[in-house]
Amino acid sequence: MLKLKEVGQCFYPNTIEEAAKLLKESGEDTRIVGGGLHLTAFPNPAIKTLIFLNNLKLNYIKEIDGKISIGATTTISELANSAEMNGYLKGNVKKLLQSIASELLRNQITMGGSVAQREPYSDIVTMLLTLRADIVIHDGEKEIKTPISDFYKSNFRATLKKSVIKEVLLEKFDSTYKFGMKRFTRNATDIPLLNFGILAQVNEDTIKNVSIVVGARPGPAERFAQAEEFLKNKTLSKELAEEFGKFVEENVDVAGDIRVGKEYRAHIAGIFAKRILNEFMEE
Repeated sequence: MLKLKEVGQCFYPNTIEEAAKLLKESGEDTRIVGGGLHLTAFPNPAIKTLIFLNNLKLNYIKEIDGKISIGATTTISELANSAEMNGYLKGNVKKLLQSIASELLRNQITMGGSVAQREPYSDIVTMLLTLRADIVIHDGEKEIKTPISDFYKSNFRATLKKSVIKEVLLEKFDSTYKFGMKRFTRNATDIPLLNFGILAQVNEDTIKNVSIVVGARPGPAERFAQAEEFLKNKTLSKELAEEFGKFVEENVDVAGDIRVGKEYRAHIAGIFAKRILNEFMEE
């Protein structure tokens, strides 16, 4: 925060309606502060106004109407350590959350901040897309709920110049659903070079309903529709896992960058695809 030398105003609204109104009135040089990690890591000297969400009580995790509601200022650590995550999708979401970055960073990264920034390497964005999460924003007058996939297809950055993220909603999937996600990093605390998530409904070993998302491609996370179609109505087996791994390696939409080449990214994606299906069979 010390590098934000032009900041002249800091607001601490008491309601989300007030926060959205301030955001609309304050202009382009204003930023919302939930956890503040992004501002600390990437300070923008043009920022003149900060709106802190500390007083809005958006730090919560609760079950409502068959969904898990996660407040925007809830950190990764708080979500990972919550009772709601213990049995959620057989504890696999909890295990993933506990593997992201370092404990220090997990104590700072918020759900709302992750959604708003949509960093290409974000494990949280890949996870939420895979889980078909809904995003709830407030424009100062009303709440608006949108599937995260539709949210990112829209001009969401323009939307967030006049609206505040309130919460993330996760469906409470029944016991027929399986979730797995892998992340490839150079070390335990590094940002991923690739992440790969699968949510699948498996009835009597038949895959009926599936979401597959690839992130850190190195572009932003996206649904992998070809792979979803490949798995639909197939019987879960070691043979299928082998075939699916090859299919993913040959068809995944990745590119190379300074950190890793295209072919290697595709190869890792294929390994992750095979490994996740094999793990599904072990549950």
